[in-house]
Amino acid sequence: MSFVSRLGQALRRSLLGVKNDTARIMRMEVSAMEHATDSQLLYKLATPADLEQMATGADSDIGGLSRCHFSLERETQEGKVPSVFGRFYGTLSSQIPRGSSLERSGYAAFRNKTRPTLFSMQTWDTSFHPYLAILVRNRLASSSTPSSPSLRSALHANDQTGPAIPRAVEALGLPYGNVPARSPDPPLFFVNIQTDGPVTTDLYQHRLFLDESQGTNWQTITIPFDSFVLTNLGVVSDLQVSMLREKILTVGVSALVDPPLLPVREEGEPEPATAPETLGALRREPSRGGKRDTLVKFDLDIAGIWAVASPVDAMQLL
Repeated sequence: MSFVSRLGQALRRSLLGVKNDTARIMRMEVSAMEHATDSQLLYKLATPADLEQMATGADSDIGGLSRCHFSLERETQEGKVPSVFGRFYGTLSSQIPRGSSLERSGYAAFRNKTRPTLFSMQTWDTSFHPYLAILVRNRLASSSTPSSPSLRSALHANDQTGPAIPRAVEALGLPYGNVPARSPDPPLFFVNIQTDGPVTTDLYQHRLFLDESQGTNWQTITIPFDSFVLTNLGVVSDLQVSMLREKILTVGVSALVDPPLLPVREEGEPEPATAPETLGALRREPSRGGKRDTLVKFDLDIAGIWAVASPVDAMQLL
């Protein structure tokens, strides 16, 4: 894309932002309740133009062996299902090539591209919609089976600034006490949110827990924004900071062999009062390929991502 084209897009985004802000002021929109009944579309994947707004990456970009692709697919089916959607697929490899400086490998991801304006970056304000909803389908899911309540329960922590480790154990699907890890076999899918904050490497993450009983059917997954956990460079941050939900920059999905790491505490530092017994085994330094020589395929269809007022609203997106 030429400089003139990028400048034109930035100008259009700037004018659109001014237009929307002016319209809100003229309508005197000051109450959150006026917005809380509507869903807010972040993006759909229905046209070639939508596809061009997506960015992909994998550890192959820095010397690893994982590969990913993103394409637009069309499908004719009966019923209320997407007919056009994005397909995120590829292969994850935890193998470290000989002579590589990589410490961990086995990841691939996509997200929307950043949207610069003349003066800043265009962001989404999700202040009035406390849930994120994503319409997805796992092409490689096993046949539909009864789903375990322990895997589907929404035990989300609402305190975004609470103890980092217990919140991360829940949101990322790690073992907790006598409860085993939720769906521990790769590929592990995560929803990733980047905000327009001061630390560009900060990422808010939550495991994308798919309903196993749905098999290869489409399903809408709803996650409270308050349940996302702050990570930095693949490690859960000790200091959990509330998400700037009024300045969401990018939203995407990653496929991993290993989940993010828990923070390593200094020797002699006490465990948090709510820490589970198994944390000692979970907290570790980055290793060269946590699951050595793992090779696994992933194939996920995504129709769109929204911010919604409630899980009930999420069920009415199509």
